[in-house]
Parts: sequence; C-alpha cells; structure tokens
Amino acid sequence: MDEPARQGGTRGDGPYRKNVDYDSTLWWKALHKAFPNSGGKRTTVFTTASHVRSLRNRAAHHEPLIDGVPLPDQTDRRGRTRRLTLADAHAEVLRLVEYIDKDVATWLGQTSRVSELLRTWP
Repeated sequence: MDEPARQGGTRGDGPYRKNVDYDSTLWWKALHKAFPNSGGKRTTVFTTASHVRSLRNRAAHHEPLIDGVPLPDQTDRRGRTRRLTLADAHAEVLRLVEYIDKDVATWLGQTSRVSELLRTWP
C-alpha cells in the first residue's frame, strides 16, 4: 500500500496541545478495517462518503434533487457549484456499500429500483 498522507489537526489546549495524525491514530489502526474493499486509501473512502453525505443531507432536509446533488466547496471552471447527477449519486451509494461488503453491494444493486426509476423519469 502507498505511504499514507499525513493529515490531521490538533487537540487539547495550552501545553497539552498535540498534533493529531488521523492516518496513524484512526485510519491505520481501525477504520480501514471497516472498509476492506476500498483499496486502503482514506481519501478514496472520504470522497465517496462525502458525496453520499451530500445526497443524504439534501434528501433529509427535503431539498430538491431534480437538478442533482450539489457538492459543497466544489466548483466547476465557471465557478458554479459542482453537482452529481442522481445516477452518479446512486452509484456513489453503491460504491460506498461495496467498500464495506461486496455481497451486500451486489444484492443492493440487483434489488434497488433507483436505476429503473431514473431511466423512466421524464
């Protein structure tokens, strides 16, 4: 596996303030085991999970999805907010599930009606 990127933040106050390296303290010790099919890269899981979270937030707040799912803090060349189509957002959900369990992702892909509904959507 590639050498993990060192990213993190700080925790604590005053003389107890310490740098936190999320790759070594969380990802490599535990979290990568929750996503065994992700290829081991935290950024891969983070990107997919962020897209799924954007879809979830939009739906949970009863906001329109007809124009796709806006991705916070991402813009195109014209400065417009980048959006995922609903088909791409659905693919991201399936991808995140696959990172966790390939069999469940296969089952979900076979039983979900989302793709069918998107194809027949005007």
